[in-house]
Amino acid sequence: MRPRGCCARTGGRPAPAGAATRFVVSAARRRAAALVAILCLASIPLVGLPTLVLGGERWEGLQGLPRVAVDVTVSPNHPDLVLEDVRRRVEDGVRRGQPAPVIETGSAERLHLTVGVRAYSSSELRGFYLPLSQAYGIGPVRLVLERPAQVSGLGAPIAVQVWHAERQAKAAWRHSAAEILELTDELIAAFLLDYQRAQAK
Repeated sequence: MRPRGCCARTGGRPAPAGAATRFVVSAARRRAAALVAILCLASIPLVGLPTLVLGGERWEGLQGLPRVAVDVTVSPNHPDLVLEDVRRRVEDGVRRGQPAPVIETGSAERLHLTVGVRAYSSSELRGFYLPLSQAYGIGPVRLVLERPAQVSGLGAPIAVQVWHAERQAKAAWRHSAAEILELTDELIAAFLLDYQRAQAK
C-alpha cells in the first residue's frame, strides 16, 4: 500500500508541490485547444456545398442534385418491418416525384431514412401497471440528405447533412409498422416538395 500523497508516476514518492496545479492547468489547456480547433473548423469554407449549411432556406441544400442513393436503417430492429421493403418504398416514392432525382446506388449523395421506434408498455409510459395495458411504438422516423463537401485543408471530401425532416411515431404497437410507413411517405413528400422548390430557383 502506498502512503497517502504518493502516486505510481513518482515511484511511491510524494508528488512535488504544484504538480496537481500543473495537471489541472494542462487539462484546461487541452480542452481550450480542442475548442479552438472546433471553432476553426467551423470557420473553414466548405467548397461546393449549398448555403443551407451556413444558414438559409431548407430547400437550398437540394439544388444541383441530379441523383441520390437510398439508405435505410432500422434500429432497434422492428419485427414487422422488412428492411428491403422499406428501401423500395423510399425509392419508389422518390421516383414518383416530378421532378425527382434519379435513384443511383453508387451516388455520393445519400438519402438516408432512419427508424428509431421502440416498443413501450403502457406501464412504462404511465409509471404504473394497467390491467388492459398494451404496447406502443414510440420514436423518431427521420429522412436525411448527405452530400460530399470539400473542406479546405483536408484531402478527401466529407459527408455533410444538408437537409432533413423528422416525424414522431406514437401509435399502438400493433399499428406501429403501418404508422412508420405512413410517416415515411410524409417525409418523402416533404423531400420532393423542397426538391421542386430547389429546381425552380
